[in-house]
Amino acid sequence: MNGAPTRFDLIAVVDWSAAASPGPVRPTKDRVWLAWGTAEECPPPVYCRTRNDCLDLLEALIRRTDGNALIAWDFPFGYPAASGLGGGRSIATRLSGLIQDGPNDQNNRFSVADGLNRSLGSDAGPFWARPSQVAAARVPERKPDFSRFPFPEWRIVERHTRQLGFPAIQSVWKLFTTGSVGSQALMGLAAIQRLNARLADHVTARWWPFETGWSARLDGLVHVECWPSLFDISDSPWPIRDQAQVAVTRDGIIGWQDDGTLASRLAAPDWLTGDDYAKVTGSEGWILGLPDHRPRLQATRGIAPGQP
Repeated sequence: MNGAPTRFDLIAVVDWSAAASPGPVRPTKDRVWLAWGTAEECPPPVYCRTRNDCLDLLEALIRRTDGNALIAWDFPFGYPAASGLGGGRSIATRLSGLIQDGPNDQNNRFSVADGLNRSLGSDAGPFWARPSQVAAARVPERKPDFSRFPFPEWRIVERHTRQLGFPAIQSVWKLFTTGSVGSQALMGLAAIQRLNARLADHVTARWWPFETGWSARLDGLVHVECWPSLFDISDSPWPIRDQAQVAVTRDGIIGWQDDGTLASRLAAPDWLTGDDYAKVTGSEGWILGLPDHRPRLQATRGIAPGQP
């Protein structure tokens, strides 16, 4: 980090969803959840019925923030380098021109994935998994043989995460069924680009680590990739898993800022060198909180319903 570490006046964590309809009125899992905090307040997590509801709330929070803001999103920011799809602003800009995301969350993510498979010269994958009734001929329902592609299934950060003992992390290519994150990435990257456009008159947005030099420049609005499953939610008072995860992840990041370790966690891993370093910073991205430990962080901020 060059000079004094940047302090974030707003820290928010988003659990994203690619659902094609609004969530029910009653808060539920597998929809959009947002937890945020400042030096003055850390309210309970917020349930958002639609993606645009979440973007509206984030825009309002950022506009009322005089200083720097960090937003952590729970989906990949890039694709394996050899695929050529890129990461950060470049793929987000491309997707923002392809993704249609209606006011009630209707969207064309499977059609977009079909087109991306075509652009990669494939009639079956690498994007895969869809409901059987969805027409997307180049998106197979079952996982394709990745040995036939000139790029790997996994990003470097995912391979590392799996080596750390987290086999549940999912591939960015998987679009549907339990644990999948590919659709969230397609929808989420386009949404971040829309949010940045809405805030262009207010703040400069940066994609970590692509545009920040890792921890060298963390001013303005910094978007980072996170994986909430790194955090232990066993002691969380919140009853819904997604709700608990955004709260505990927020508390963990705020805790890192408070104890002075956040900048080092946003720095480049010292073992990441050569070609792998270039792949990460040029295309693939990284996950906040790696590389070499599993944080076990408790929910300490916000009060759950019924809690003293």
